[in-house]
Amino acid sequence: MTSAPLRLVARTTGSRKAMLLTFAATLGALLLSAAWFTTTRQALADAYLQLNAAEQELTAAQQRLREAELRVQLAERARDVAERANAAGFAEGRWGERLINVSQAPMGREDINNLLGSVTRDESRIFGAEAFDLSVTRPDEGLFDTTDPRSPPLLLSMRGTLLFRTGEAP
Repeated sequence: MTSAPLRLVARTTGSRKAMLLTFAATLGALLLSAAWFTTTRQALADAYLQLNAAEQELTAAQQRLREAELRVQLAERARDVAERANAAGFAEGRWGERLINVSQAPMGREDINNLLGSVTRDESRIFGAEAFDLSVTRPDEGLFDTTDPRSPPLLLSMRGTLLFRTGEAP
């Protein structure tokens, strides 16, 4: 009581030559499949590398685009500020610049008043302070009251840029 599939197997296995041919064909198909799988797997890895590189280039290009847009906005704003400055009389050729740097200089109160008065803002000068420090030299002294007209000098530190008008105002 053998079934049909078993009879077919029995007939094909009866010949050793047919069995070897079947084995060789199966082995060849297996080798071809393995070679195809290896090349396809390598192609997939290469595709992932290319995708990653393309994504990085896209991100870099988007960053450069944002930076370029910001530079354009900055240039437009700078042009607007320059136009408004010229209209208000702050033309570049009409102003001079002097850097002021006084570091821990002992000065009398009258001298400090004169120096601070010379950097006070008005129509012809503007002072941009970067650092300013005024202190007493003794703990019993105060900045705003003197105990003795012959009091010791104050210490002044001041750093900044003084812009002064060199040309006629409009």
